[in-house]
Amino acid sequence: MKALLRMLNILHWPLWLKLSAGFLVAVAIPVGLILLLVQSGLSQIGAQTLVDHLRERGALQRQSIIADLDQSQVALSSLLTSPDYRRQMLRLFSPGGFTPLNARTVALTLQSALIGSGKFERFRLLSVDGQVMAQATSTAVLEAGLFDYGSPTFLQAVVNALSQNLDKTLTVAAGDPLVIEMAYALRDDSSQTLGFLIGTLDVQRVLLSHLNLSEDTYPLYSYLVTTGKDQITLNLPEAGEQVSASQRNSPALQRALQGAAGLDTYRVGTGAGQSVVGYYSTIPNPANPDLNLFALVTEVSATTAVLQANSYFGGARLFPMVVGLLALLGALVLLFHQIIAPPLQTLRRAIRGMAAGDFNAPLSGLGRGDEIGALNAAFVDMRVQVRTLLDDLNARVADRSRDISATQEISRYAVSERNLQILMNQVVQLIIEKFPNIYHAQIFLLDVDRRYAVLRASTGAPGRLLLARGHRLEVGSVSVIGQVVEQRQTVVARDTTTSAVHKRNEFLPETRAELAIPLRVGEQVIGALDVQSKQSDSFSDDEITVLQIMADQVAVALENARLYQESVRRLEEVDRANRQATTHTWQEYIYGQRQRHLNSESGVATGEDLSELRRRAIAQGKPVIGEATQQGITPIAVPIQLRGQTLGAVEWELPTADLDDNKLALAQELANRLAVSLDNARLFQESQRAAERERVVSAIAAKLTPQTEINDILQTAVREVGQVLRAPQVTIRLHGGTTNGKQD
Repeated sequence: MKALLRMLNILHWPLWLKLSAGFLVAVAIPVGLILLLVQSGLSQIGAQTLVDHLRERGALQRQSIIADLDQSQVALSSLLTSPDYRRQMLRLFSPGGFTPLNARTVALTLQSALIGSGKFERFRLLSVDGQVMAQATSTAVLEAGLFDYGSPTFLQAVVNALSQNLDKTLTVAAGDPLVIEMAYALRDDSSQTLGFLIGTLDVQRVLLSHLNLSEDTYPLYSYLVTTGKDQITLNLPEAGEQVSASQRNSPALQRALQGAAGLDTYRVGTGAGQSVVGYYSTIPNPANPDLNLFALVTEVSATTAVLQANSYFGGARLFPMVVGLLALLGALVLLFHQIIAPPLQTLRRAIRGMAAGDFNAPLSGLGRGDEIGALNAAFVDMRVQVRTLLDDLNARVADRSRDISATQEISRYAVSERNLQILMNQVVQLIIEKFPNIYHAQIFLLDVDRRYAVLRASTGAPGRLLLARGHRLEVGSVSVIGQVVEQRQTVVARDTTTSAVHKRNEFLPETRAELAIPLRVGEQVIGALDVQSKQSDSFSDDEITVLQIMADQVAVALENARLYQESVRRLEEVDRANRQATTHTWQEYIYGQRQRHLNSESGVATGEDLSELRRRAIAQGKPVIGEATQQGITPIAVPIQLRGQTLGAVEWELPTADLDDNKLALAQELANRLAVSLDNARLFQESQRAAERERVVSAIAAKLTPQTEINDILQTAVREVGQVLRAPQVTIRLHGGTTNGKQD
């Protein structure tokens, strides 16, 4: 009995059975009613609807085209009737009035009117003999003075104006694109024809825009055909094939060309195989309303009309079906809402809460035995798993962010800090701040003999005590540091109570895990990075990898800092040697000149003794300003410096009113240039002396080379050396070798 009641209880049905029963009831009844009520009247309603729509659209097209043509005619005539425009045009036709300036003025007026009307592409003002007096488009003023007497519009306008006394003319000319032009005769006050204003219509706006039915309910197509002898067709490109088929044997086109208007059903195309419904009418010529300008045809397939009518429903016959369908759907919606919607809504709220970070949103329907109950249970399991994964992911992201931040800061220290000790102190302090499981960090560097790893940086009070007593560990000793510098690889003591390599330190009694990483520069180990934790086995593989990267950066930074300090020291030595060499060279040069100093003066001496001022400038290595005299003169002394060494000083006496910072800067620059020039002159003189010595030696060697006798060589050498040195007496004495301490 309970099993039977469970089967009859809709809450325990599978979801697919509930949906199947509901849609079967919701669809079967409305479909039956629709088929019974619609079948008889569907075709009649669709056909009548199409006829009414086609008649309305065709009449609207005709009215729109006629309205645009009339507006174009009014816009053109307004230019000739406006007093200002007419006065400008008549000025061109007056004796001597056709000038470039007047022609441009009229062209600009035409351009302004062209932009305002929106119906024309171009305006031209022609004289009766075909000369273009002015012309313009919406974007440019065109050249005037040319002749255009071959234009069909101009020829027709001349005939109408001179022979038939007609002011208005409209012509249609075949081409790509089609050209439609309106012309108005320009007459003076005595009604004499002076010329013609011709406007080229914008065919797209005036005609083609009204043939565009792309947004219509039915797939209509329209076209225009001129009523003249040479018929010209105007249609949209996308309707080309349909228009070509219709023109071959369309009765609507023939009736429209004969001036008739109406709507009919007929067949067109090859073999008259396509049934269409067509609207046909005429477009009168605005220049001569008694004549028709175009025949307008708008058509649609009759088959399409029947099919399209199936989408229209309405009328009194459908009312019972609509009322019954709405009532049935309302009952079904209410039923399904009570069965399915509440648990699904709570599930949706729980999903949104989980997306927002709320993993405790309540769920209903967990005790149901259908698919919705199973879905809720599965969601609860998934939510627990997702929360666990997110917590783990957030922790890992935080660790990675910490690792990246620490690595970036160490990189910044490595780039910016040149002091070895400061760099090591910053690194160990950063490790303590970034890694919460590490409570002590230190850096050891190998000594010169590579026998001991000496503590160079350490954190906290224990670190200060260890540094104070010069803590060091022997390479290869039983300690984490001793092993890491000897083995050149990372050493981890995951539990110090059982580790064989950990050496207990009385200053760090809380250490339960220790990690040491070698500091390598290439293949050489220069020290080790040591970190310690209060928790056993607290160093994960990811953390060891990050610390290894940091250790490599620290090693490179330490080596760079050492090389930088070494380069600074060597640069200082080179600079000091250069200064000493400069001083020594100039001392030798001055002594070679047989003088204690070199001195030069220019100008008028004032009697002031500047030697003390000059000595102060040489001693201080910067410009020195003396006391101003009663005559308004201020003495200054500027040191002459070369490569950091002071060679002497330059003395000036300047008017006190002219002395300022710019004058001092100029004086120092002149003194610097003087130092360079003096050194260049000294080098030049030394090069000359060296060249002279080389020349003399070469000359003496050239005279000695041909001699073969020793006496001749000695005599030549004595003579040449005496002449070169200007010595009164030169002696060369050769001694024999010694044997057993006695001379031979």
